[in-house]
Amino acid sequence: MLSSLVTLFQKNIRSYILILALLAIWIGFGLATPAYYSADHIQDILTQMAIIAIMSCGMVFVIVTGGIDLSVGYGAGFVSVVAAALLYFNVISKPLEALFPNMPPGTVEVVTAVITVVLCILLGVLMGVFQGTIIAFLGVPPFIATLGGMFIFKSGILLVTKGKSLFISSNDTYKFIAQGLLPPVVGYVMVVLVGAVLFTLIFTNRARKQKYGIELQPLALDLAKAGFFTLLVLGYVLVVNRVFDPTADPAVRGVPFLVVLLAIIGVLMSYISTNTRFGRYTYAIGGNREAARLSGINIKKYIFGIFVTMGALMGVSGIALAAYVGAGTTGAGGGYELDVIASCILGGTSTLGGEGTIFGAIIGALIIQSLGNGLQMMNVNSNVQYLIKGLVLILAVWADISMKKKRA
Repeated sequence: MLSSLVTLFQKNIRSYILILALLAIWIGFGLATPAYYSADHIQDILTQMAIIAIMSCGMVFVIVTGGIDLSVGYGAGFVSVVAAALLYFNVISKPLEALFPNMPPGTVEVVTAVITVVLCILLGVLMGVFQGTIIAFLGVPPFIATLGGMFIFKSGILLVTKGKSLFISSNDTYKFIAQGLLPPVVGYVMVVLVGAVLFTLIFTNRARKQKYGIELQPLALDLAKAGFFTLLVLGYVLVVNRVFDPTADPAVRGVPFLVVLLAIIGVLMSYISTNTRFGRYTYAIGGNREAARLSGINIKKYIFGIFVTMGALMGVSGIALAAYVGAGTTGAGGGYELDVIASCILGGTSTLGGEGTIFGAIIGALIIQSLGNGLQMMNVNSNVQYLIKGLVLILAVWADISMKKKRA
């Protein structure tokens, strides 16, 4: 059993180092600042991380193909200020009230929020189409195209806001996207679903490997891994449901809606990456672009699709950003591109292309957010925080290159 554990660790060394690093961060900051373990902080940290992690799910595909997207920060920021402007200036609610004078105010609010979300996702898709066309069909390198996109979207933010913050005060339904909590029972249902999915995947994956004669690791190890992650989710749900604090206000109990949305997007993107032609061809392009071309893969088509997907996820993150902040600000999304790219690289996405996972990127985003929150709680100067994040990113890239050389 011990030899099996050692072999398993060696085969998945990067994944386990990632998890150990996350645990070390939690333990270290928890000892330094006990408030780090408070239910309020645990509830907030995943909500804040979700905005970055949603874009990281798309960035994995971009980096896997050997590309980069520097525009994601201001792209999400641009979507957020457009959403805020639609609500601040009553662009949707006023026409609704004029067309349907008998519609109850609550219904107007819900319909306004839904239309705003749909329009902002479409805006994100259009941004992806714009950049995807330039990169895939005009042949402009992703670095240059998205650098230009970053400046364009920053300009868009300033044009929409005109130098002032656009506060969202009249639509609680929209703000629920990032500020709302689901009833405690939803958290327990989520634990059951996560456990069921993980344990089902164990047996389906083992059956598939056995069918093709691939060596299987001990069943007990697979079950232990699934049990560990299920218990982590259960622990999170118990904390945010304030089970250990019977006196807590019922209004602060529950899993944040945005965390559930991230989980859905993460599962969907992970399925696409491993079980669809789109995902398999993405990794093929990143592994060897010339071989992929010779095998008949339409590289331009898939690169275009990847940036359209990235645009849609920028739209979702922009919607969440406006809802979380409660306003569209002139600095919306600034610096997010660093966190998104760092999350993917920390999570095992290779800068050389062809390698990366959605789950790893989400864990990477959690590491970045955990590190940032811990440094803030310890009152570390913001300049030093950027220094530490930069060093972490450089070390992650160096570790990735070193491991690739050893395997070669």
